[in-house]
Amino acid sequence: MSRPRQELLEDEWLLVRHSGEIPEIALHSAFYYLTEDLNGPQLRLSVEEMQYLREAATARYQEIIRRDLCFENRELTVYRGVRRAIFNWHRFVVFCERQDTNCHNLRRPGMAECRSLHGQIKSDRSSTAEAFLILLKKVTHATNTPRSSGHSSAIPGSIDRRSSLAAVFNCSIHDLTLFAHELGIAEEQIPQEIHLFCHE
Repeated sequence: MSRPRQELLEDEWLLVRHSGEIPEIALHSAFYYLTEDLNGPQLRLSVEEMQYLREAATARYQEIIRRDLCFENRELTVYRGVRRAIFNWHRFVVFCERQDTNCHNLRRPGMAECRSLHGQIKSDRSSTAEAFLILLKKVTHATNTPRSSGHSSAIPGSIDRRSSLAAVFNCSIHDLTLFAHELGIAEEQIPQEIHLFCHE
């Protein structure tokens, strides 16, 4: 007996939403399986169903970008620093530009007109900028807070602190400034001490 359409869509949504570092590939795999794969259900997806799956990829992009902008994540093995966040941000922007060619503003019951994926860039730029500003604030606090003798930290002394922050700001100051500009963050909002940790 064939599985219900909604169940098939939800399974693929979950695969895309919890995919790896390139959500767009997972999205295309989902589209292929659902519509073209001879072993798949060979559905004809509606615009709404395609958008439903695109939103899973968008959410995953948001997650991996913010993961590498979170100061507390710097000890995790999956953490790759600001350089990776910049790389994934650019991937996300390109993804939105590509997907928008087939994306329409949708109307759903009880909702105003939905935004296209270009609108999603604007929305995500705001939340990414907020995450980036929080990171800058936490680093400023970490560099200006003296270490107490009994405090065990991933940034225990000046050398370790510099090393730990260099792992966070593992990009050039030029790339960091350009990223901030793309997010609508003024250069004056970037703490002066950040250049000490960025790569040349």
